Formats: sequence, structure tokens, C-alpha cells
Amino acid sequence: MENKKSASIQTRFAVSLAANILRSVISLITGILLARWLGPEHFGRMAFLLVTFLALRQFLDMASSSAFFTFLSQRKRSRRFVNFFWCWILIQFVFSLLVVGWLMPDSLLNIIWKGEEQTIILLALVAVFMQQNVWPIAMQMAEASRETVRAQKLNVVVAAVHLAVIVTLWLGGQLFLPLIFIALIIEWSIAGWLATRMYREYDDQTDETEGKDDTAANVFNEFWDYCKPFIPYAWLSFAYTFADRWMLQQWGGATEQAYFAVAHQFSVVALLATASILRIFWKEIAEAKHQGDDEKVKRLYQRVSKSLYFIAVITAGGLMPWSAEIITLLLGTAYSGGTFTLMLMFLYPVQQSMGQIGGAMLYATENSRIQVILGSIFMALSIIAAYFMLAPESMIVPGLGLASQGLALKMVIMALIQVNVLAWFIAKIFVWKFEWVYQVVSLSLAVAAGWVAKLFVESIITAHVIVLMATSAAIYLILMSLVVYILPWLLGIERETIQQYFTNMLGKKSIL
Repeated sequence: MENKKSASIQTRFAVSLAANILRSVISLITGILLARWLGPEHFGRMAFLLVTFLALRQFLDMASSSAFFTFLSQRKRSRRFVNFFWCWILIQFVFSLLVVGWLMPDSLLNIIWKGEEQTIILLALVAVFMQQNVWPIAMQMAEASRETVRAQKLNVVVAAVHLAVIVTLWLGGQLFLPLIFIALIIEWSIAGWLATRMYREYDDQTDETEGKDDTAANVFNEFWDYCKPFIPYAWLSFAYTFADRWMLQQWGGATEQAYFAVAHQFSVVALLATASILRIFWKEIAEAKHQGDDEKVKRLYQRVSKSLYFIAVITAGGLMPWSAEIITLLLGTAYSGGTFTLMLMFLYPVQQSMGQIGGAMLYATENSRIQVILGSIFMALSIIAAYFMLAPESMIVPGLGLASQGLALKMVIMALIQVNVLAWFIAKIFVWKFEWVYQVVSLSLAVAAGWVAKLFVESIITAHVIVLMATSAAIYLILMSLVVYILPWLLGIERETIQQYFTNMLGKKSIL
């Protein structure tokens, strides 16, 4: 009987996608409720605190978590190897607490976090560390042992628990930032511990004599060889993430920060499929490359990149025309100033889907040099572009003062250029043909179909906005289904594959 840990890529992807959809819906509901109940000012403060420490995580991690997952994916590793890495995570945590809680002067704290209390700053730091460091690493361990199903179930449960906690705090009149951060710390600490236990069960099957070479020196050298090219990249990534949001906070204020945070949260919906398969894709590419199966590497990359791009395009094209209605319906008029920001940010994940797959491809095959060079160049250019988009006209070097809209526009344009340059280099490295036409055709047709569906519905129906959106969605999906049937190459498949799929579906229904 087939072991559950050898589940196929398709099965693990299906489970991961379903779990990610459910978790993302729960997280989106939680985010919407927090945005409504806290209001733009306090929600913007919370978003800024969280993103600054997410940037710090990038600075300290220096691609070590990527190396860890790649090494685990290639082959079974010893318990000693895993313990060494957790010691490194502990060092990062202690260092962060010492710098922010003790070494950093109050004047610098005020400049960076605009007068926030040190207690709230430290709570935000620990919350981000548990959610963005401990939990992803624990998930990597579970995924490396092919425990996708159990890990994704846990992911959903934690998201549901957090929603329940937020609702409980609001009902009790205690929805304050310190308590929200404390809840995050407790939830993700427990989740991380449970996920690591999944790997321990898998690790128990490993003969410890296999890890006799995992000495401190050998493990350090292995990580150093992998991470060394990424250290400047990681530090520049910190500057890029921090500068974007700090300039927005400085010149736009907490309200504009809230507009952007909300738009970014909604835009993640279009990345559900990418998020679901990314670690699975990484694992399979790393293993195939390690085994010398270049044909499998090519097949996986081309099929996955095209399919995920199209899925992101469909989501973005359907949601963009309804940006104003989405904000008014879900967040209220207090957030109506962020409508155009949301519309722009729906386009961002379209390019991100390509970028994440391309990045995972280079990480998994240990082709880090191109990733470092390209990423560094574009992040440096992006910081400059963000300044001109966000800085007010009154500055010595004047900017456009576009606030959250400017930041969103900058991210979309820079991502469009970067991911295509990255895809071109991947094609050259692996001697493939660089394909770009499918991007233009897919995006153009999806955006056009989305607006056509909305305008058509509004011209023939007078009803509640939810009815209009649902009807428009149905028409839009029909239009995009026709696009898939007429132009199946947009997904990297043949029309015969689609016909066979529906034949099989009809056959199953007739049996039932």
C-alpha cells in the first residue's frame, strides 16, 4: 500500500490549494474585521509595525531558511543538522530583542516608529518572529517530509483560531494592538511546535549514522556556501522593504499605510494557487535537479509557470472592475480613498506569480548568482522609484507625492520588468525558449472580459451590488472558459487535454 508520505504532486497540490483557499478566506475576513474595527489610523499603525519587523527578518535570515528547505528537500538530514539550524534561529531572536529592546536609543525608536511605545514595538517584533520565522521553518520541515496534508490542516486551524480570538476581543471591548500581538505570539508558537513534530516523526525513520558528517563546521560551511552570495541581497531586501513602507508612513501617514495594507491583503487572493504549490514545486525541482532529471525540471517549470500566471490573471481581471464596490461593501467609506490603490494592487500578484516560481526555480537548482544580481539591481532601482513616487513636491529633490497609489504603481511596473528579465535569464541558463506573448494575451483578455462583464450586468440589471457582482462573475468565468478552450496554449496545455478532462468528468457523472 502506498505510504501517505509519497503522495503525488497533484494530490499534495490539491490539498494545499484547498487549504490555502480556506485559510486565505479566513485570514481575509480577519483582516477586514481588523481594518473596520480598528479604523484606518490604528490599522495603519499595526501594518507598519508588522512590516518593519518582516523587513528585519529578511536582514537577519540572509537566505538561510531557503538553504535549509533546499537541503531538507534534497535528502533526509540528521536531527543534529536540524538542531543546528534552530540554534541559528534562536540567535536571530535574541539579537533582535537586544537591539530593539536595549541597544537602540529612544530617539532612533521615535524616528523609525513615530512615537510608538517600546512595549508595543517589542510585542510586534516577537509576533512577527513567531509568525514569519518559526512557523514557515516548521512548515518547511513538514513539507520536506511530504506532510502537506497535515501541515495545511494545521495552517487552517490556526487561522480560524486567530479569527475567533479577534472576534472575542472585539466583543469584550479589548481589541487593542498589544493584545492582538500577544495572540499572534501564542498562536504561532504552538503551531510551529506542532508542525516540527511532524518532521520528528519522519526523522525517527532516519538512521542517525547517516548524519555523522553533520558536524558544526560542516553544517556551517554548507550553509555558508549557499548563503554567501545572498547576504548583500538580503540586506538590500531589508532596505527595500523598510524604505518603501517607512517613506509611505513618513509622507503619507498611517491612513495611507492602511490603504496600502488593505490593498496588499486583497491582492494576495490572486496568489492562492502560487502559494499552494510553491513549496511543493521547490521540493520536486530540487530533487529532480539533484537526480539529474533535466527533462522533469523543464516540464515542471514551464507547465507550472504558465498555469499559475493564468490563474492569477483570471483573479485579477475579475476583481479589478469592482474595486470601489469591494471597499465600500467590506470596509466602509472610511477606506474609499484607497480604491485606485486596490485596483493597481490587483495587478501586482500577476507578476508575482511568475517571480515567485522563477525565484524558487533558481533557489532549488542552486543558481543563486543570477537571483542575487538581478534582485539587487531592481531593489536599488525600486527604492529610488519609491522616493520619487512618494516624496512631496516641497522636498529639495521633489517627488510626486502620490502616497499609497504611487507605491502601488511603482510595485506593479517594477515587478513587470523584473520578472520578465528573470524569466529570460532562466531560459538562457537551461537553454529554453523565452516565452512572453502568453502574458500579454492572457492579461489583456482577462482585464477586458472583466470590464465587459461588469458594464454588461450594470446596463441590464438593477439590483444589490452583491447580486451584480455574482452575475458579473458568472459571465466573466464563461468568457474566460471560452478563452481557455480557444487558446489552450495560454496554460501550456493542448485542447485535447481539455476535451479528455471533460470526457472523463461526464463519464463519472453518467456512472453516478
